[in-house]
Order: sequence, then C-alpha cells, then structure tokens
Amino acid sequence: MGLTTHVLDTVRGGGAIGMQVDLLSHDGSRLSILLDESGRGVLLADCPEGEYEILFHAGRYLREQKRGFYDVIPVRFYVEDATQKYHIPLVLSPFGYSTYRGG
Repeated sequence: MGLTTHVLDTVRGGGAIGMQVDLLSHDGSRLSILLDESGRGVLLADCPEGEYEILFHAGRYLREQKRGFYDVIPVRFYVEDATQKYHIPLVLSPFGYSTYRGG
C-alpha cells in the first residue's frame, strides 16, 4: 500500500520542512524527496517486499537552523507484506532522535 515518512522537529514543534530524504531499495534504485510544509513525504505508492534504507539528511536541515549534531540518519527495515502501509517517522532534536513503524 505504500511507504511514507514524517519528520517532527521537537525544537520547532513542527515538521522538518524541506528536509531531504533518500530511499535506497533492494533493487539498487535510489529516490530523493524533500519533505512538504508539514514535514511529510510519500516515498513509494506501492512498496514491494524486500529490504530498504531511508536516509534522513538531518545535518543539512539542522545546520540551516544553526544547531545540531547528526548528519545523515540511516533507518534500515524489511517489508514483509506489500499489502500493508509502511510509515516510518523520525522524531528529531539537535542531539537525539527516535524512529518507529507507524500506521
């Protein structure tokens, strides 16, 4: 059903507008998007089974905010059921982050 993401900037109290997010696919393809005005993005409309890696370019985003420690935050995961929706959010602060599989 697809793969989406959302980055919440806990200092700003809102989405990480304009952050670059890359998706590396098990077939070797790479997709790059910029998060929208709410810090959200659609990476794939359909998400076939296989291994994936999302690269959140937090360093560039945080440097624009004149704060931060992290550069690129990788999140690797496996899609087992292509009929399900996969939502991978990132909760970001200058010196910490958390991620999980959302619905």
